[in-house]
Amino acid sequence: MQSLKKAFRLLCLSALIILASFEVGLSGGIAIPVSRKREDNTITTELVEANNEDSDSQKEQKTR
Repeated sequence: MQSLKKAFRLLCLSALIILASFEVGLSGGIAIPVSRKREDNTITTELVEANNEDSDSQKEQKTR
């Protein structure tokens, strides 16, 4: 009787392992959650603008 119980337990264990492997194959495996922080990818460039006074003085120097 005990050898029958051991055989039945082994059969059930192997059946569970086979069913679990089919499930992993169908669903594509265990999804690993991604825990990356979202980075702020805004463009931070500065545009250097010339002052009106500087451009006026440059125009005067060119005309002289």
